[in-house]
Amino acid sequence: MGRLGILKGKEDNLVKDLKETTLSFRKLGERYGVSKQAVFAFSKRQGIKRPVRPKGHQTGKCRLCQKLIQISKRPHSEFISSHTIRKETGRSTAKYHLRTLRDRGLVDEKFGRLRSKRAEKAYSIYFTKRLPIRTIGRKVGYKNFHSVIRKHRELGWNVPPSLYVYGGWEKSRIQSEIQRRKKR
Repeated sequence: MGRLGILKGKEDNLVKDLKETTLSFRKLGERYGVSKQAVFAFSKRQGIKRPVRPKGHQTGKCRLCQKLIQISKRPHSEFISSHTIRKETGRSTAKYHLRTLRDRGLVDEKFGRLRSKRAEKAYSIYFTKRLPIRTIGRKVGYKNFHSVIRKHRELGWNVPPSLYVYGGWEKSRIQSEIQRRKKR
């Protein structure tokens, strides 16, 4: 191996590592102070059968995937923006992990798809406070939050009805305002 006798006394440990771990030949070479080619040649000479690495992404062991699953279990998690997810996970991108989790059905299909922080803020108010939709839109800077809700419903998002119940006077005021606008 490279230099003669460099693995004397280390061969038993190397054989054990080759049989029990899935470390690459490069990492094993670094550990024992030889090249990856030398470790490969040694394993072929000894006829050592290596364990097979599990294929695919290991979501159970991945910290980022576990954090994403934890975030997705919150109420109304599909309305959390991708910006917030990046901020909470501390990663600039988590697209691969999100796609893997969606494909395996571990998170909702809509989770992480909301791009607007403004929409996220509007939905958080929508789910918690008893305010008219128009007022919510104005608070976050939307002129027509109704259209955002309608668009998301058409795209298959599960947007529940508003907590605010329009009474008789309020309903007639809104309808008269709509009629007045149509005349213009």
